[in-house]
Amino acid sequence: MESKTSPLADVRVLELAGEVGSCAGKMFADLGADVIHIEPPQGDPARRYQPFYKDVPSTEGSLEYQYFNTNKRGMVLDITTEEGKEIFLKLVKTADILIENERPGYLDQLGLGYSQLSAVNPKLVHVAITPFGQDGPYKDFPQSDLVCMAMGGFLYLAGKDDEKPSRAYGDQAYMMGSLYAAMGSIIALYHAEATGEGQFLDVSMQESVSTALENAVQYYDLEGIIRRSLIGAEAGYGTYPCRDGYIFVMAAMGKNRYLWDPFVDWLIEDKIEGAEVLRGDEWLDPLYRRKEESVETFKKIVEPFLMNKDKLFLYEESQRRKCCVFPVSSPKDVYNNPQLQYRKFFKTMYHEALGGEIHYPGPAYDMTEMKWELSKPAPVFGQHTSEILQELGYTPDQIAVLVKGGVVVVKEDAA
Repeated sequence: MESKTSPLADVRVLELAGEVGSCAGKMFADLGADVIHIEPPQGDPARRYQPFYKDVPSTEGSLEYQYFNTNKRGMVLDITTEEGKEIFLKLVKTADILIENERPGYLDQLGLGYSQLSAVNPKLVHVAITPFGQDGPYKDFPQSDLVCMAMGGFLYLAGKDDEKPSRAYGDQAYMMGSLYAAMGSIIALYHAEATGEGQFLDVSMQESVSTALENAVQYYDLEGIIRRSLIGAEAGYGTYPCRDGYIFVMAAMGKNRYLWDPFVDWLIEDKIEGAEVLRGDEWLDPLYRRKEESVETFKKIVEPFLMNKDKLFLYEESQRRKCCVFPVSSPKDVYNNPQLQYRKFFKTMYHEALGGEIHYPGPAYDMTEMKWELSKPAPVFGQHTSEILQELGYTPDQIAVLVKGGVVVVKEDAA
């Protein structure tokens, strides 16, 4: 490790995972753990994902790969060969945590399952992230992020009434699986350090997604109600267009007045035509607000008001007026957000192999005693293979034989 002052500097994590589990490894790496990202000879599939740095496809240019692999060391190793298995077992002896996303039973077939790995390292925390878990009728079914989002119930929740489900951009199920994998593995690591006993963590992405449904499943279990989004189904609660995008207006919640009245006052002060209609007590009744006629009336009055204003003005002015109106931020808005800029959320790091700087999202937490740091960019293909093999005791001649046999790949100037 480069910095022995890092809080997790004495923790080694082996990451045998690509797009599904790389975020879990990143959380350890950014806090200083020695995370070794192990790629097959054909490379991490994420290296081929768009967008690329300056829109030029290359092995090192995928921005997704760059983001999820900061601060890691990289090794290219074919664990399907006998020599590769031997190297992997030697690495496991030195590791605290293994994060992998192979299909259930695959590592057992290679002789690298938990029973074999725990035999060489009883303290090992072995974390397996799969779509449906290690057992059950669906355990061998193929997957994608969309499958996990749908099977976990999140896709259905993101829609109202009889409308089609709506999927958020990006691999949200993979991220949820990674977050629970990181959380579970750090808990298991504490257990291992206290007892000397490692364990196997079975992380199901379907279950990870299902935990994000708030109380939707309980509503069905207890009351037989199938919940969906209420956005737009009720006057005063939904997304509306404004001059530069969309704004969310939450002027109504139950039979309250504290959200409704200040918003209507604002409309009246702005001399919005028809706004006085919204003064009526009937608008405090959720059933009245859910009538189609009410939804249309509210929309007809409010939209001309919103279309004359920018979303940031609407948000800041609503705060002054104690209203609940907030912007629907695009990625551009997030990047330029004054709060995030003030807190220096986005970090910049120079990448030598790319010959330029990359901007990265920072941590979602800020600890007073533990330092989160971007110290090095994602490893280039085979960058640390030779270095790691030498740490395991391999000589340059032995490494050359492994390279020639296709067991490992070594970056040329790192050999």
